[in-house]
Amino acid sequence: MKKIEIIIPDRELQTVGGVLKDNNIGGMSYYRVEGKGKAKPEPVSIGRGTMQYTPEFIPRTKVEIVVRDDVVDKLVNTLLEALSDKIGGKIFISDIQEAISIRTKARGDSAI
Repeated sequence: MKKIEIIIPDRELQTVGGVLKDNNIGGMSYYRVEGKGKAKPEPVSIGRGTMQYTPEFIPRTKVEIVVRDDVVDKLVNTLLEALSDKIGGKIFISDIQEAISIRTKARGDSAI
């Protein structure tokens, strides 16, 4: 099993959700994160638009999924096709040793 973490601009969450649905990936978690990278933050207006400041961190959305090993390459390639022309972001892939369903007590691939 692999854990795939996808860090994208907030506006691309629906695109990623559509790709996951098209590839029969049933579960995902997402949350808002902020961070620094190569991208430069855009100035933000404050005080009824009379002042601007440049934030130190850029807001993003992080999507996490756990999938079987045989799905990873196809899914990552599909995500790259859907996103690479539009945005910057990152995809991280890491190994998962074990998955356990709390409700059914299923282990391994059957837990995801």
